Amino acid sequence: MTQNIPRKLTAEELVKFYVPRSLKRQLQELAASRNIALSAMLRLVVSEYIKTRQ
Repeated sequence: MTQNIPRKLTAEELVKFYVPRSLKRQLQELAASRNIALSAMLRLVVSEYIKTRQ
């Protein structure tokens, strides 16, 4: 049984943004080719981008 932890108790936030449908489709295909979720891939990409800019 999964435990539902209220988001207020975690250090996570929801981020929403708009992209063209074609870009979303390409991103989903890229994530699927690596067997990861789109959100996981985007977290990885953004984390690496921030690391290289610091």
